[in-house]
Amino acid sequence: MSQQEGCRVLVLGGYGHFGARIVRALSITPGIRVIAAGRHPEQAAERLPGVDLSMIELCRLDTAAADFATALAATRADLVIHTAGPFQGQGFDVARACLQAGMHYIDLADGRAFVREFPAQVDAAARLAQRSAISGASTLPALSCAVVDALLPQFEQLHSIDMVIAPAQATPLGVATVRAVLSYCGKPFECWIDGRWQRVIGWADPQPVTFAAIGPRLASPCDVPDHDLLVQRYPGVATVRFRAALELPLLSRCLAGLAWLRARGLPLPMAALAGVFARAGRWFDRFGTDLGGMRVTLRGQRGGLEHTVHWDLTAPMLHGPEIPTFAAVLLARRLARGEALPVGAHACVGLLTLADFESEFARWQIDSTVC
Repeated sequence: MSQQEGCRVLVLGGYGHFGARIVRALSITPGIRVIAAGRHPEQAAERLPGVDLSMIELCRLDTAAADFATALAATRADLVIHTAGPFQGQGFDVARACLQAGMHYIDLADGRAFVREFPAQVDAAARLAQRSAISGASTLPALSCAVVDALLPQFEQLHSIDMVIAPAQATPLGVATVRAVLSYCGKPFECWIDGRWQRVIGWADPQPVTFAAIGPRLASPCDVPDHDLLVQRYPGVATVRFRAALELPLLSRCLAGLAWLRARGLPLPMAALAGVFARAGRWFDRFGTDLGGMRVTLRGQRGGLEHTVHWDLTAPMLHGPEIPTFAAVLLARRLARGEALPVGAHACVGLLTLADFESEFARWQIDSTVC
C-alpha cells in the first residue's frame, strides 16, 4: 500500500446499483483512492452522479474476459469490492484472482450457497496470499448478525430469530437485484423451523407483518445466507426465518402468484424477464412512499419467562439502498486506517458491530429503535 496514494480500493461493478454508492462513499474517504471498474467506464458520468471523477480512476474490467486476471493485477489495487451480482450461481474465480494478485477481497453476495460455501472454497488461497476474503458484506448477514449479537445479552436462551426487510416501493432496482430475487421465486428451499429443516417456497404465502414506523406489509419467504449462518452461529436456536415485504400488497400477491405457477412446474424464464419486472415495478411508484424498513425479532427466555425484543429500522427518502453498502464501506475504511482484516476466507458474521453501523445510519438519517 503506497503511503502517497493510500489504500487503492477497486469497486468491481462500480457503475452499478450498489457499486456506484460504494464508489461515492469511498471517494470522499481520506486515505482511499477509488478505482471504479466495470464493463462500461464510458457511462461513469451518468452512473456516478455527485462523484468528482477527477478524484477517482476509471477502469474497464469484465470478469468473463479471458484476460481478466491480468487486467485486474495491472490495477495494483490493495482491496477489491465485488458488487457485480447476482451471486446465485456464480463461482469463486473472481475471489481467487484477487488473492492471487495479492489483493484483499470483499463481496456483497446474498446467494445462500455462495456465501455458505465461500470459506471452504477460498480459504486456502486467502491464507496462501496472507490476505482477507470476506463474503456477504451486506445487509444479510453482516447487519442482521450484528443486530442479533447486540440483542443476545438480553436472553438467557434464544429460541427464534425472525427478520423482515421492507423496501420502499420507489426504491431504485438494479437488474442484478431483480434477477437474484426472481431466482428462487417458486423454488423450494430448506428453512430451520421448530428445530428441524422444513421446506418452504420462495415468495409464496405472504403473511401480514406490522412495522413500528411504516405500518403493515405482506411478507414472503426468501432464500438467504442467514438460514444457514445464523443457525450455525447461535446453537440452540429453534427457528431462523427471513422474509421480504414489498410495500404494495398487489405486487406481493403477484409474486406469490408467479411462485405458485413455478412451484407447479410452469417453466417461466425468470432471469430473462428480470428487466421487464424491474421496469414494470416503476408503474406503481405513485402508490408508494419513500419509507423502507427492517425488523429483527428475537424470542427466548429471560429470568425464566418468555421474552421478546424487536429491533426496528426506518430508512426515509429512499435511503434504503444505501444500507447494503455499509458493511463493505466500513471494512474498506478499516483497512485504510491500517487496521488488519482477518486473514483467510470468512462469511461476514461477527466482523462488525451494530455500533459500527449506527455511524452510517446517522449519516443517512436512518433511525433504529429497540422495543
